[in-house]
Parts: sequence; structure tokens; C-alpha cells
Amino acid sequence: MTEIANLLASAKNQLGYVASHDATGGVRHIQEKAAASVARHSLRAMELPTFAADPLRIVHMPVGTEAGKKTKLSDAVLAGSRAAAAGARLVLIPAAAEPITAGNGEVYFTKRETRFDVIDAADFAVVTDAADVTTSDLPVHRALVDLETMPALGFRVDLSRRDQKAYADGQLADTALASIALGLARAADQVLLAAIVASTPSAFTLAKAATAGFEFSELRALVGTAGTGAAVGQDGTLRAAGVMAELTPDAAATVVGSWSRAAIAVHEEITLTAERIDVNGGLTLTCWTNIQALLPLPGAFWTLGA
Repeated sequence: MTEIANLLASAKNQLGYVASHDATGGVRHIQEKAAASVARHSLRAMELPTFAADPLRIVHMPVGTEAGKKTKLSDAVLAGSRAAAAGARLVLIPAAAEPITAGNGEVYFTKRETRFDVIDAADFAVVTDAADVTTSDLPVHRALVDLETMPALGFRVDLSRRDQKAYADGQLADTALASIALGLARAADQVLLAAIVASTPSAFTLAKAATAGFEFSELRALVGTAGTGAAVGQDGTLRAAGVMAELTPDAAATVVGSWSRAAIAVHEEITLTAERIDVNGGLTLTCWTNIQALLPLPGAFWTLGA
């Protein structure tokens, strides 16, 4: 059984209370609790079902399975992210280290700093005789990841007894996991695009890209739901302002930039909770994740029609 299948099966057997007993075995007190099972799983370890080996096109579930196809959940998120396809980096952030107990009983918590650096070219200049070299700042742009403040995103779905009976053994769990993989990719794009738009980028021109020192080949565009500036050439290629483009449902604006200068931090672990919600075996499945946009150089992006 898969991780989610085990979780759903466990939730069905959970009791909605905890009973305290006296010395004779009689019930002394009953305290209500959620009839739920909770599990944390690593994106690096979880595998998608074989039918979801192509995470971009999960459209059906065959009865049989194709041999030799296994996809890690982290790979599926990377493949499903259109920002990552444009060049953005996907960074998996490991969980915080366990506290350290000293010999005197004191407990110490270690803080591990994770960052994403964009390094620009040093600005050399001609220096005339008897003149000093102008002092410059180190051309490094940095974005830090803080596990304590990483935004939390959640997804919840009710799975009635009727829903569960509509799937064969294990297929409901597999389908839920495939949907979560697609959703994580969408969420990563939403977080990064929202951060870019919030930085109020200026209107794109080739002159601005040249001034920033970018090569034309590294520029990519994501065309949002407004479709601003997008056109399909006779060769069938989607472009925006002449730049190679792809569609995205996760923003309205069309964003052009050097995507390798941005990253998306995704916590390596997701939290899955399955709760029994009625006597008929109905369940609620909840998935939690933490995602943060890393945008050390907002000037690497522009919009069309800004």
C-alpha cells in the first residue's frame, strides 16, 4: 500500500475519543478528540503511481501498469512547474534539525540558514594614472529562507463512502497523490508569480534587458490569463514581445525575465492528515506544505503592458 492508502486505512480505524480507566478497568473519563491519522512524508522519497509518470498529462488511469516507470514526487513538482521550465530554480528545504541536549540538561536549538544568491559581474572600470579605484559593493543579491516564517499552503478534500467505492483498491489514494503533485507545482508557480507582480515590475523592453546584462536566449515569458502581448507565429511557437513563451493560469499578467535569477523554496516534507468525519466511513484528506518565493533580484523581471 502507498503512504496515502495507509493513512486513509488508519483513519478509518481511529476513535473520536480517549477513555481513562480506573483500577477495576471501568471507564472513568472520556475525552473527545479528532478521529484522525497524521503523517509527514518527504517529497524526495514519495513515488507517484505508475500511471502518473508524465506529471503534466495525468488524464486517465489504465487498468494495467507500465513496467519500469517510477517518478519521485519532487521530480513531478519540478516537471509540473512552468516557472521551473522557464528557468526558475526549485529548492527543497529540509526540516529543522532536532534540538541538542547538553550534559547539564539544557536544550539547544540550531538555526540553519538557507539562502539563494544571484552573483552579478564585477564592475571593472578604467583607472587613470594617479587615480584611485572606485570602491563598489560586492555584486551579490541574496534571498534568505526562514523556516519559521515560510508561508503555509493547504489543500483539503472530502472523500465520502460513495467516492471511495467508486475506486478500486488503492486507486483513490494514487489519484489523490497525483492531484497533490500537480497542485504543488501550481502552488509553487502562484507563489513566485505573486511575488514578482507584487514587486511592481516595469514594462519590458529589449533595451532594459540589455542594460541588465542579460542574453536574449535566457529570457522567457509566462503569458497569464489576460494574454497580454502574446502571439502565435506561423511556426506554431508562442511568443510575447518576441520572447519564447508559455501559458500559465496562475497570474493575469504576462511576465518576462531571466527566470534563473529566481527560485522557489519548497519544504521537503508535506503533512498529510486523514480524518474520519462520519459513522459511514467518510474521510477528509488535508495536505499542508510550505512554499516561499526567493526573489533576490526583482529587476530581472518585467511585465508587458505595465
